[in-house]
Amino acid sequence: NSLPSLSFPKLIRPTYPPMTAKTRIFIVDDHPLLRRGLAELINREPDMVFCGEAEDSPSAIKMISQIKPDLVIVDISLKGYNGIELIKNIKAFDSKIQVLVLSMHDESIYAMRVLKAGAKAYVMKQEVVDKVMEAVRRIRAGKVFVSERVASRMLDQVVVGGGPAP
Repeated sequence: NSLPSLSFPKLIRPTYPPMTAKTRIFIVDDHPLLRRGLAELINREPDMVFCGEAEDSPSAIKMISQIKPDLVIVDISLKGYNGIELIKNIKAFDSKIQVLVLSMHDESIYAMRVLKAGAKAYVMKQEVVDKVMEAVRRIRAGKVFVSERVASRMLDQVVVGGGPAP
């Protein structure tokens, strides 16, 4: 008896688009409810993932040095030392970590200071959630994010003031 020969189709490996890593985001804010809500919103985004949190500057630095996130969302008002000092410390630790400031403080007073400290975005807490996500994506694309009002003021200082923006 001879067995019939079996022929199997060639295996075709499926092709997938290249895997892109999600932006790993760490949150530093003294309000637990805000941290939790923001973490949930971040995890709903297909290109972002929440990776940790801290309520004050000293614990933030310790955890950031261990976790090494891609981006840190920082409030200005923190226990320990303020958010501006935290930004400087984050940038001194690893200049590749990007920083977005999310604060209730008036951006006309603080936006320039946080940008000078090394942050790439300033978003006020009363803004819609979409602005935060847009700011994260713009920072990851190598751009700066501020409100139109702050951007206009910065341009006015360059053009009208005749000097470089502070």
